[in-house]
Amino acid sequence: MKIAIPQINYHIGDISKNRDLIIAAIKKAKTMKAELVLFPEHAICGAYPQDLLEKEHFVNECRVNIEKIAEQCHNIAALVGGPNLDLEDGILMNAMFFMYDGEVRGGVNKTILSDYDVFDESRYFIPGESNTPLHYKNQNIRVIFDEYESNMIEKTDSFIVHVGSTPFTTESFAYRKESLSYIAHKQKCPLISLNHVGANASLIFDGNSFVVNSKGISTYKLAAFKEDFMIIDTERLLNAPALKEKGPDRIALIHDALILGIKDFFHKNGFSKAVLGLSGGIDSALVAALATEALGKENVLGILMPSRFSTDHSVTDAVDLARNLGISHETLPIKEIYDSFITTLKPVFKDTPFNVAEENLQARIRGSLVMAISNKFGNILLNTSNKSEAAVGYGTLYGDLCGSLSVLGDVYKTDVYKLSRYMNRNGELIPENTLTKAPSAELRPGQKDQDSLPDYDTLDAILKLYLEENSSKQEIIAKGFAPEVVEKTLTLVNRNEYKRAQCPPILKVSKKAFGSGRRVPLVAKL
Repeated sequence: MKIAIPQINYHIGDISKNRDLIIAAIKKAKTMKAELVLFPEHAICGAYPQDLLEKEHFVNECRVNIEKIAEQCHNIAALVGGPNLDLEDGILMNAMFFMYDGEVRGGVNKTILSDYDVFDESRYFIPGESNTPLHYKNQNIRVIFDEYESNMIEKTDSFIVHVGSTPFTTESFAYRKESLSYIAHKQKCPLISLNHVGANASLIFDGNSFVVNSKGISTYKLAAFKEDFMIIDTERLLNAPALKEKGPDRIALIHDALILGIKDFFHKNGFSKAVLGLSGGIDSALVAALATEALGKENVLGILMPSRFSTDHSVTDAVDLARNLGISHETLPIKEIYDSFITTLKPVFKDTPFNVAEENLQARIRGSLVMAISNKFGNILLNTSNKSEAAVGYGTLYGDLCGSLSVLGDVYKTDVYKLSRYMNRNGELIPENTLTKAPSAELRPGQKDQDSLPDYDTLDAILKLYLEENSSKQEIIAKGFAPEVVEKTLTLVNRNEYKRAQCPPILKVSKKAFGSGRRVPLVAKL
């Protein structure tokens, strides 16, 4: 059977746009003599619609447009994902609609719902009771939403279609490919794995739809991080040559994911221009470089806001960065504003030593300035805090933690350096001095990050074990880390949950990011 596999960047909630994209792909598939065209789960509504599924008019509109898509299916069949409301029982299911001869002819409901990490399907859906194959042109088509439904596959199935949309992490494609290839090999049945491509705020979908033959050998793969379209013939899969793929570079993957995340956040929200503070440090430099690549240099504005504690080289590094990137920049010194604030606070602060209150005041002044520029000109403020800082509370609420999107909130500091080197792979964008100087918030004389934190190699290793592997304090110490360093790090993480609850949405690139995938009570004793 000739099968078309469109890989589309759907827009959550824009049902008519998604419908038109699907219909255009069906028409293209027809011109290429395809007999069946496949779309993933949630294709009509975008992934993941979350509480939009609680709106009856939304679910009804999805179904109306499913029927409009079906009207285009003459001399071709299509499989399209969307919510399925059982009008008789009033229950909602995560469904795939199967259509041909101009109407919906059947479908499959998801039988095992996902309730982990960012998934919360039981909040919206009821599981289907059975999974039976779809029959078309003497073929038995087995549809599964994830690997947990593989026990429903039967020997009489002609091929398997995996329709589950999988958010990107640095490990997601390798896991998906390994687990589904194993299923195809075990069942001796070809398998087609579909995926969305594109981003919706925190979640990024990397595409990478692929096909394996009955031996579990990869034979076709669609593009990563961009739309694509492919026609395959199931009768030729067994003898098709195996794909020769170079293992993906983890840092390159993170780069591509962040670029797509920024692009879609702006495009899908109708935004065009970004603003961010440029401190001369590596985090703001990396965000500026990523934003410039994603949005174009004409759409990025950098704001330098030196204080009395800012070093001359930091200002120079920020200016050099802006020139290297070709972005506009403005300098707004904050010394006078800071002095005015200190004078105003003097009756309350009198006879107390300089501490974090005065340090954080500088960050809050900077936050107010960049937010004022955002309000005045419509530039969307990008947050520049990294995952290591967010984890241990090394950031100021209503200061450097403000913004509409956190670009690096799921990127550890050690990876910030690697990504910055990667950005310079074709020539210097981020100044070399920014890459080599000791990191500092420059909120007091001579301040360095490592004055109050472990070195970042150690810190990030501990954080990854605690946040992503769910290791206990004892398990982390058993891996050779100093007990006092582990104790301090975990205390900082647990103490600062309240800060992260007020942070902007984070582009997710790891298997456990701050946000909806990590739900820790703010008052828990840990």
